[in-house]
Amino acid sequence: MRIKIHISSFLLVISVSAFGQFRQKKIETDSSNIEITKNAVYHIYEERYKNKDSVWYSVHFIKDTLRLNTEGWVTKSGKRLGVWKEYNFNKQLLFTRDYDNAICEVNRKLFPYHEILEHMKKKADSLIISNYGRVFYDNQVRFDFDGYAYDKDGYVGSWTEPLKRKPTEFVFRYQVRVMDSDWQSDMIGINLDENGNYVPSHDRFNNYGFEKLDVEQKTFKIDKIKAISIAKNHGLKKENVSEFLKWEQFNTATFYNGQFRYYIAELIDQIEDIKNEGHSRITYKYNVYLFNPWSGEFLGIKKMKQIKEWGEDSGFTSDLLPDD
Repeated sequence: MRIKIHISSFLLVISVSAFGQFRQKKIETDSSNIEITKNAVYHIYEERYKNKDSVWYSVHFIKDTLRLNTEGWVTKSGKRLGVWKEYNFNKQLLFTRDYDNAICEVNRKLFPYHEILEHMKKKADSLIISNYGRVFYDNQVRFDFDGYAYDKDGYVGSWTEPLKRKPTEFVFRYQVRVMDSDWQSDMIGINLDENGNYVPSHDRFNNYGFEKLDVEQKTFKIDKIKAISIAKNHGLKKENVSEFLKWEQFNTATFYNGQFRYYIAELIDQIEDIKNEGHSRITYKYNVYLFNPWSGEFLGIKKMKQIKEWGEDSGFTSDLLPDD
């Protein structure tokens, strides 16, 4: 439920900018920072609370700001929480999505060919179950409605976007987690043809492929507490530590095309190159302690880096990269 905030006094209006059809206004209050963005289509309201990890996010249509597009709670890192509903300009419900429980229900009257997506998704699920087992699928895999469809002419839509034409190619991506840790996005990617057959690929952005395992019980046996305890025996100081489940791809365009690895990353250095004009960069240096998540075996240490770069109109943050 949305919490209504009555703003008694404004501390500071930070900025107002406008160019073309884009306008942005930032306001600071005693309890929050508010950002209002207007573009050609939407009126976007974000209220970030200072003393908790909460952002109220609300989007209305610019042509009629009484017409809701979507709204709900988000963490400051951008993770959506709870149940969200999305509407079109005609006030028709497009879909309802429960981010906590990974449930999404679409308005079938507005989503042609959606039954084809559902049918193909079951085939993708069965590939995961046959390779990793039902226990792993039920407890450590989650479909986050990250599914896309194509035909010979290109992109036709997604799980939460009505398909324009009957699709003949499908991409499904799944989250995976180590128990008691956060879900990691895009850990399993599956590409199917119109008959539901698996299509191998070396596309590194979709993490296609499976890991070939010889163990009978296919579940992750590592967790953060256990991994940190082992890493301390190999030099970890337990300062500025973060965890990552990673898919290391072999780039072979085969069914077995990679392996899961669990990282305990310790920040050891931060190199800043910040400029008043032009591009700025921060390079983060890590010692990374590697584990096989299936067995819990410690595999060694390697040096890695992550780059954050930004300018006036753009920016990016890289994945963890080898630091040669």
